[in-house]
Amino acid sequence: MGQHVTLVGQEKKEPCFEQIETPISARKELKKHAATIHCSNSLSLLQRKISNALLYHAYSELMLKSEHEITVKQLCRLIGYQGNNHAAIKEALKELISTIIEWNVINEETGLENWTASSIIASVSLEGPLCYYAYSPRMKQLLHSPSMFGKIDLVIQSRFRSSYGLALYENCTRYRGLPHTRWLEMALFKKLMGVPEGKYDIFRDFKRRVLDKSVDEVNTYSDLIITSEFIREGRKVVRVRFKIKERAKKERLGNRKAVSILVSPLAEKLQHTFQLSIDQVNQLLKEYDHHYVAKKMTMIEASKPFKEGKIQSLAAYLLSAIKHNYQSSSHPQGSPPSDHQQEVDWATLTRKIEHIRKQYQAYREQTIYDAIEALLPDSRDAFMENFQRYAKPAIHTILQLQRNKYTEENVLESPHIQALLRQYALRELDLFSLLSLEEFVSQQNQEQTDAWQKLKSFDPDHSLLRFVE
Repeated sequence: MGQHVTLVGQEKKEPCFEQIETPISARKELKKHAATIHCSNSLSLLQRKISNALLYHAYSELMLKSEHEITVKQLCRLIGYQGNNHAAIKEALKELISTIIEWNVINEETGLENWTASSIIASVSLEGPLCYYAYSPRMKQLLHSPSMFGKIDLVIQSRFRSSYGLALYENCTRYRGLPHTRWLEMALFKKLMGVPEGKYDIFRDFKRRVLDKSVDEVNTYSDLIITSEFIREGRKVVRVRFKIKERAKKERLGNRKAVSILVSPLAEKLQHTFQLSIDQVNQLLKEYDHHYVAKKMTMIEASKPFKEGKIQSLAAYLLSAIKHNYQSSSHPQGSPPSDHQQEVDWATLTRKIEHIRKQYQAYREQTIYDAIEALLPDSRDAFMENFQRYAKPAIHTILQLQRNKYTEENVLESPHIQALLRQYALRELDLFSLLSLEEFVSQQNQEQTDAWQKLKSFDPDHSLLRFVE
């Protein structure tokens, strides 16, 4: 049985306010219908983030397509998920199918209240690196062009560390531009926060374990500053609301101790243009002279790869340029290197990248073969039978052209057939844990990652930077 989530009181009309504080290109905003915000729920943090990310990704074509697709890697980026446990993603998607939302919407013409229920997503399918998902017709009608909504910033969403904190942020963001939220009965508010019935019945426990921590998360990670207010009957707290204030544009999110450093234009540029994290910005400005950092930023912005948008990881490249003192000529400081020295440096660099690629090839092959071996005997036999039917034309060609080397008994050892087997396994098996070449490089030692970034700065389109089976 799925979980039930029930819409709570919804006013007929309420103004919406839009505030743009950060550059449009840096924001990923979702207009989320008030009915899907102001509902009781027991979604986990991961489920809540995934639900918002899927809707954001599908929104522009919500009414045009019956099914939407997104890569698992894209989905992970949208929710700020950096782990390799894609089984958790799969489990969260399953839970979204079994979670039911009920909502009541007042008909503007008749004044009657209409009740509807639907699962959050109607179906989902994981096929290799792709995730296909669909919404029910009723859910699409609710979500499309909402007259009452809250604006959820996915970048801000990714910073939250608890489901309670994100639930409170969502419930407050609809009142953006107003001085406060409406008053909520405590029992109702606990449902909105996803607190199971019977848990934290004593207010001081609820306040300490849920409310205070959630308010602190909103004030730390979001673009809002909120303060809770209470109404008491005798000694019992019976209602709560939140005073809301927009965070000043130059205040930094995520680390209140760092505000004095991060309000500078240099720090803002490091975060928004060069995509450094809060901790990276703080550490960088503590370790290096600000003029030196600004000089390296200017150098990168003047480069051709930057202007053409070909630098895939600006943060990694900037940190490497600062650490190794890259010059505009892309050579170490000092007199220009001779032609011979350039050839030697280039040969050394490409040799390092070729070594990384060999390591990646070995890792990739081993991961795929391990996944095949991990199948149960019957499943493995069926998998290999299906593969041989799939590869039959290629096997026939190999047996004809290399009859002196391969027979029907050993043709599967052919490098060409082995490559086909890996491609087939990637298509048929759940190999979500397999790292891309770029991800693999990011986990190597500093010398290797520096070499990778340096080659990318020389030639972002170099064939060594791409992997094709």
